[in-house]
Amino acid sequence: MEEFPRLIESGNDGDGSPLTLGNPEAIGDLFLPGGYIAVVDWDGDGKNELVDSGDAVCAWRFEGTITDGTPTVDRGLRWGTMSRSHQRDENDVGLCGKILTAGDFDGDSRPEIILGPRGYSKMPVVMLQTKGERKTHRSLGLSINIVDSTLADPAEAFARWSSGEMTAFDWDGDGRLDLIVAIHDSVGYNWTDPKTGCSPEDQRDRYNPDGTWKGRLGDWSLHLYRNTGTADRPEFTYDGQVQLPISLPGGPMTPVDPDNPTGGLLLLDYYGGLWHLPLLEAGSSPRWGELAELVTLHGAPFTRTTNMSYSITVAALDDELRPDIVASDIAWNAVCCRFLGKDSNGRPIYDTPKKVKQRDPHVNGGAFSVPTAGDWRGTGNADLLVGSIEGYVFWYKTLSTDPIRFAPPERVRSGGEEIRRIAKPRPSAGYHWGSSQGPGDGFNGGYSNPVLVDWDGDGLLDLIVGDMIGLFDWYPNRGTKTRPDLGHPIRLHIGDEPLFGPWRVQPGAGDFTGNGLPDIVTMDLDLDLSLYRRVGAGDLSGLLPGVKLRYEDGDTIKTHGVYTPPGGDGRGRTKVQVVDWDGDGKPDLLLGVGPQQGSAFKSSFVLLCRNVGTNAAPVFKRPEVLLFNSEGRPLEFWRHGAHPAVVDWDGDGKWELVVGADGGSIWYFKPEHFGKPQGSFEIFRETGDMSLSSDL
Repeated sequence: MEEFPRLIESGNDGDGSPLTLGNPEAIGDLFLPGGYIAVVDWDGDGKNELVDSGDAVCAWRFEGTITDGTPTVDRGLRWGTMSRSHQRDENDVGLCGKILTAGDFDGDSRPEIILGPRGYSKMPVVMLQTKGERKTHRSLGLSINIVDSTLADPAEAFARWSSGEMTAFDWDGDGRLDLIVAIHDSVGYNWTDPKTGCSPEDQRDRYNPDGTWKGRLGDWSLHLYRNTGTADRPEFTYDGQVQLPISLPGGPMTPVDPDNPTGGLLLLDYYGGLWHLPLLEAGSSPRWGELAELVTLHGAPFTRTTNMSYSITVAALDDELRPDIVASDIAWNAVCCRFLGKDSNGRPIYDTPKKVKQRDPHVNGGAFSVPTAGDWRGTGNADLLVGSIEGYVFWYKTLSTDPIRFAPPERVRSGGEEIRRIAKPRPSAGYHWGSSQGPGDGFNGGYSNPVLVDWDGDGLLDLIVGDMIGLFDWYPNRGTKTRPDLGHPIRLHIGDEPLFGPWRVQPGAGDFTGNGLPDIVTMDLDLDLSLYRRVGAGDLSGLLPGVKLRYEDGDTIKTHGVYTPPGGDGRGRTKVQVVDWDGDGKPDLLLGVGPQQGSAFKSSFVLLCRNVGTNAAPVFKRPEVLLFNSEGRPLEFWRHGAHPAVVDWDGDGKWELVVGADGGSIWYFKPEHFGKPQGSFEIFRETGDMSLSSDL
């Protein structure tokens, strides 16, 4: 039985723990395991802690600041462990879920927590009291009653309330905290082709030629809920919609000042812009002012340095008791903006966003970290490059391997400019489409999938990057063996058309033809793994049409799933590494797969397909699982897929594994910690199984 709280796991010994920089004196950005921020006195010591939720609940104590005033936190405590297969609620341990908001709703001078389900969970929303005995599981929470006379069905009333973004706010000025809820109307977001009754399979067909999304983007609206409950029976009663002359830019919100409702609301838009809605008069019919976007003290949009788009709150972080902003960005970092007063119009002024710091932070690329490894500086040791949900590629220089230590990350640059893959349409650049799931997933980031490989055969490691668009670019290394210098990107192509495939795939690269130029393995539009051989030295970005790779029985190699008719996209996402795993001189396939609907596999695994053919005519064995848990079952890597890469940091000639995943960290495994299978299991789905709940 696991006991909580406990230290948030980390370690560089290769036992499957998530990597850190390996230097207790190194300072870097705090990484959040779940991505949703709250600042509350979590442990009852009279001081605020930084609390993260969304998966399991974790909390950090504030330690102080660095020289520019940016807050620093300790190592943090974990209050729960989320199931490694998101769809299985029963495997959660301890306190898991998403904190929707927090505040003293019952007037006992201690905050209460409204805890919703974590992602892909069906657990109920409850209220946890922080007074008295520590609450270590949602089953200890109180049910919440929602009264809504505009809806006849109580379940529908509860569903509407719980589906929104919310904040504690005394909008009627009676001294009791109420709620304001922002609700997004998403009906029609995924366009349905009237000819087929489904959303198009090809993401290019989900956009118009001018780059606009064919679906309906929908609007946000604000709704008031009055606190009508008691300490033992929390209840909120619907009091109507806030009528505004323009639609809301987004949903995450917080009071400007929790102690003064007339300071109004702060809201985040999808791109991380910060907006202010003044409350001119509190009361039973509150009067609101003009909604306006804010800029920093220096006149910059808040989107310039980060994307604060996940959650936002305000809290006093020091003895000055200022209501500073604490938010989370798309990369699951914690961001702080210092409150600097008000302007002549009474609107709040904030400093430039700064990321909260921690000593010896986790190696990560933000959520959905995608590693690749190679000796990029001629040191004899492999550095790590990590792709990110933001679209950047982070470079972790390996400083030593015994013990393993890394330098704080740098963003990889091309032509002096940071590489950032954004999944927006750019018709002028030759592609009218963006993210497969539309503007709501990728227009503020691009899920970079990097591959270090000597693409042009000059002895220097270049960079190939895939993303959400489904295109692939080669960044040639124009530097030296000790100092990489990437040139401008060159698009990979087949004839006159770009290489295009399902989104978010990390391709594999290896020389199957023996001409000294690596070929590429990626998913084709049939969702089969295909080998695209090189045209030759005369056209270094040119590829020949793909040839489907096959198992010994002739079946094609399928990994992730199909595009589901309502619009959720389970296609793509596969991670491919071409590596001679067993030293027989033939390129094998290391695969990271996931359980999206229609996937060939029941969960997210790290798999090996051994090449039993030849280099020129590869044929592969059915996949074998490489990593197992302590019970001898295949080790799962959460909801979307595993993202493996190989290293040999100890130099013993045996491959070690680093694995990224949804959770954003990079987990490190030496062979002695791969685990061993026990008993029987089945990783493949039965034909036609579109569920997400299959047992192994």
